[in-house]
Amino acid sequence: MKIEVVSREFIKPYHSTPPSLRDYNISLIDELSLAMYIPIVLYYSNDNLSSSSRCDHLKRSLSKVLTRFYPFAGRYIKESFMVDCSDQGAEFVEAIVDVGLHDFIGQTKNMKMELLNCLFPRPVGAGDEATHPLLAVQVSAFACGGWATVVLTSHRIADMSTSSTFVNEWAINAKQLLEGSDENHDIPIMSPSWTSASLFPGKKDSGLPLGLSGAKENIEDHKVVTKVFFFNKSSISRIREMARLDKFSETLPTRVQSVFGIIGKAIIDIHVADSGTSKGFLVNQAVNMRERTDPPIPKNQCGNLFLVSTAHIVAGKRSVEFQSIVDLLTRAVGREVENCKMILSVGGQMIITNGLNELTKTLAKPEIACNLVFTDWCKFPFYEADFGLGKPVWASGINSPLGNIVCLFNDKFGEGIEAWVSLNANDMHKFELDPNIMEFSS
Repeated sequence: MKIEVVSREFIKPYHSTPPSLRDYNISLIDELSLAMYIPIVLYYSNDNLSSSSRCDHLKRSLSKVLTRFYPFAGRYIKESFMVDCSDQGAEFVEAIVDVGLHDFIGQTKNMKMELLNCLFPRPVGAGDEATHPLLAVQVSAFACGGWATVVLTSHRIADMSTSSTFVNEWAINAKQLLEGSDENHDIPIMSPSWTSASLFPGKKDSGLPLGLSGAKENIEDHKVVTKVFFFNKSSISRIREMARLDKFSETLPTRVQSVFGIIGKAIIDIHVADSGTSKGFLVNQAVNMRERTDPPIPKNQCGNLFLVSTAHIVAGKRSVEFQSIVDLLTRAVGREVENCKMILSVGGQMIITNGLNELTKTLAKPEIACNLVFTDWCKFPFYEADFGLGKPVWASGINSPLGNIVCLFNDKFGEGIEAWVSLNANDMHKFELDPNIMEFSS
């Protein structure tokens, strides 16, 4: 397979950002977030447009939406902990691929993951340099006429909720422009709010990294492998029944926590079997604050707005019961949901920093054998992103540069779950042979 970059340019906002908005201060949670990009990867079937016509349409609509999402067109100045919103532009890359979309995707579980990141305009693990765009897009045209759009947003100023909102607003703008809506009317005004620093003021302290997954690891030494495991609706129902701690309770654990539980147990079992002794494990999961605070932070609030739930799991020589893992994960998320309710009224900064400090201390303990990062992206409407050229046929994860990460996506119909699991090569081989993974996933 060959991918050829046809063009690379920077798209500026359609309307210049006013001087009053030029200096965008980041929040405390922004400061603590990893210096990397958040990826959204969407695939589309043939729309009968030429590649150049499609890209012209996408660039025009991107320019329009950047007027409201203006920090994405700026550059981060790490010494000042702020974004210079002087309309330097978002990167837009046009590429062509010499194979068909179906040939590229193939059978999802057996696709060549190392090829996936070739669709990216830049590495996911890029840092905070002033030369790095805060938004980068690559549109790749396949030989069959199908195409893929990769959107990278800087985690320094956005979480997945912000990124998903941006992509869907861009798509709505693009669709209305293609349908000939008046440029001054009918375009949805989502009015994104970029005021998270007023909710959680930053400390301007670069010594507070969010050490969840070891972004500085030498990935070549760890030989990380990413594979996809699909859990259909029937399997998820069976897992939820199996996960019920109280057999007489009518309440079932959520589908997400149940799938996380079956995956977490399989990974923990690998480490316990290898050591033969009791081990400690941490499982971290981001909890979106939006609409959970009092008063509610609205969906249109941009930036990083999440707390990190942490479940501390101790597994003995015989590992740990599946029901117990699901219960611990559910309780950990529940604690952070409760923290969300009071975070705007009682020392929000203290809740955020105390949680980070506790996590950092626990990670340093010698009995912690493994730190897992679980990410739930099931609720984000990736499959609604219609740029006027049809809805996506698939939304995918990435070939992760970091190990011990599990990311969940809904399937196209919202019934099944795709789990993108990234482990070192030796652990992945054992994970695939786990009886529960073999029974419930495909």
